[in-house]
Amino acid sequence: MSALALVAAALCSGAAAVLQASAVGRSSAERVAGFLGGLARDPRYLVGTALVGVSFLASLVAVRALPLFLVQAGRASSLGVTAVLAAVLLGSRLRAREVVALVALAGGLVGVAVAAQPSVAEQVPTWVSWCALAAAGLSAVAVAVGTRLGASGAALGVLAGVAFGVLSLAARVLAPVTVPGVLGDPAAWAVGVAGLTGLVAGALALQRGAVVVVTATMVASESVLGAGLGLAVGDQTVPGLGWLAVLGFVVTVGAAICLARFGVPTVPADELLDEHHRQ
Repeated sequence: MSALALVAAALCSGAAAVLQASAVGRSSAERVAGFLGGLARDPRYLVGTALVGVSFLASLVAVRALPLFLVQAGRASSLGVTAVLAAVLLGSRLRAREVVALVALAGGLVGVAVAAQPSVAEQVPTWVSWCALAAAGLSAVAVAVGTRLGASGAALGVLAGVAFGVLSLAARVLAPVTVPGVLGDPAAWAVGVAGLTGLVAGALALQRGAVVVVTATMVASESVLGAGLGLAVGDQTVPGLGWLAVLGFVVTVGAAICLARFGVPTVPADELLDEHHRQ
């Protein structure tokens, strides 16, 4: 069940990347308020955001029984899904090195999966959840300040990745969800704050920076931070296979970065789809 949820999360996230980035690429607004307002009315961005939500819910199921370093590797692999979708549906051409990256990504993910030690998320002290909420709040402040000061796309990409990394930790330590009990769980609030911060920072980053740089920084910062935080709260590898987990994780993230250009199509998605149908 957890493995299937992780696959679903990668598929939804990969499809969402094409839709959201297409909407961002077509936006001509320069002011932040106008830019974000335009995205909120764009059907592609809204559908993409809905898929992000589905991806998050699937990740939440996966992270309750799988270590964060495996879930993060699975999320990074969504760029492989995006690349394949762009090639099949949008007519993007895969270069030889990107085909190699897809194969390496699959191999690295298998290595991480083999080395991961499935385990139920352990109860952690309440202060860990409060720390997650504080980190989510700080990331939101950092994004707001960085946006106001004219931070680059790469810098905002890092902040988006940090926010999503904090979100993954909060999801890992989230207490069993009950109503209204979840409203008193700081980890639940951290999930909401970090998720919204990551979405906004990611959109602003794509507006201000080159897609390859932005996507690479987001993937790298989220994956490394999320995996590290998971290890800090008790995630483990199969005894004797720690080296395979590290190798597989590095290969997966590195391959995903090689596929970073697929974070946004070079031609608007609707135009590419029209061309695909004409063919």
